[in-house]
Amino acid sequence: MSNKIKWVIGIIVLIAIVWFGYLNKTNNSDTSNETIKIGYIGPMTGGVAILGTEALGSIEVAVEKANANGGIDGKMIEIIAEDDQYDTAKSVTAYEKLTKTDKVETIIMSTYGGVMAVAEKAKKDNVLIIDSLDCDEDIANLNDNIFCIAKETKDLADVIADEAIKKGYKNIAIVHATNDNFMQSVADAFVSRVGNKAVFQVESYTPQTTDFKTPLLKIKDKNVDAVVFLGYDEIGIAIKQAKELGLDKPYLTIPSVATTPSIQDASKGAIDGIYFSFYAPLETNPVATKFYQDFEAKFGHTPYVFVASDQAYDTAQILINEVLPKVTGKTQEKRIAQKIDLLQDVKNYKGVTGNLTMKDDGRINGILIRLFQLENMTPVYVGN
Repeated sequence: MSNKIKWVIGIIVLIAIVWFGYLNKTNNSDTSNETIKIGYIGPMTGGVAILGTEALGSIEVAVEKANANGGIDGKMIEIIAEDDQYDTAKSVTAYEKLTKTDKVETIIMSTYGGVMAVAEKAKKDNVLIIDSLDCDEDIANLNDNIFCIAKETKDLADVIADEAIKKGYKNIAIVHATNDNFMQSVADAFVSRVGNKAVFQVESYTPQTTDFKTPLLKIKDKNVDAVVFLGYDEIGIAIKQAKELGLDKPYLTIPSVATTPSIQDASKGAIDGIYFSFYAPLETNPVATKFYQDFEAKFGHTPYVFVASDQAYDTAQILINEVLPKVTGKTQEKRIAQKIDLLQDVKNYKGVTGNLTMKDDGRINGILIRLFQLENMTPVYVGN
């Protein structure tokens, strides 16, 4: 063989080695990096910022604990968070940044409309999305890459609907926000449970509304038995104005209204006494006790909105303990397939929110929703 031929063969072999190394690096982005990345998208500023800050803080508690114990197989976990202000368009922008720039392939989200908006992209991009705030069939049925480790929207509605049925309310009004589809979904589930004849009027409002007098006076004129308030920061103003207008009827709501400090402040005390569906950990749950201690040690207070903090913490813990350590795939496609299988295999996981088991459709089971009443701005359990 001539030296020229040997030289050509050598060049070809060298190119092949370099190309193979490049492909190997590209296909092993999750295993070759120094950190294991988890993305987070949620509202950290704006009217519902507490949902995102509580969730992100809880994820940080889980990650810091894991990293203090050596991370996962010696690799530290890195949280890359993006603020979407609970705006669907910003959720999509955040998703693009995390997946294209930061090369994140696992994302926890707290924005209902945002999860809907990025679902098809996640399937195409081989990205795993876990909603840690909301859960329903609409989310679970998006595609195989979408999971939710959160309370069921229907459960939130059913608990307050059952209270309305129990009390014999025949003439009920609903006031709900239109920021996204979530509050509309709760309203729809409530109506389905109590029956169309029991709900005589539904009033919706847009973000930043400050004057609710017109719709509230319509409700007052109908002499209702109860009012269901569903919304974000503005709903505190609505409840305050309802009391000022003499619409002093039983109020029903969900946790994001009853336990959010900004809504409580905006209501000027008018929200006290409201009945609401609520998740709260059992006092006998040692996992919850330890989590609250760790959260308070980091932030100086225990969580304000349990459905934001506890579910996000359980989501992070399931990823850290049950999923990520068992992933061995050499390509992103294979890793995501393994993560999906591992999430599907979650059974009787002892979390803050209860003993959790993943359903076949990607919804978690085991989070207990019960009826509470706000007494002196503190949730008090009043019944099943």
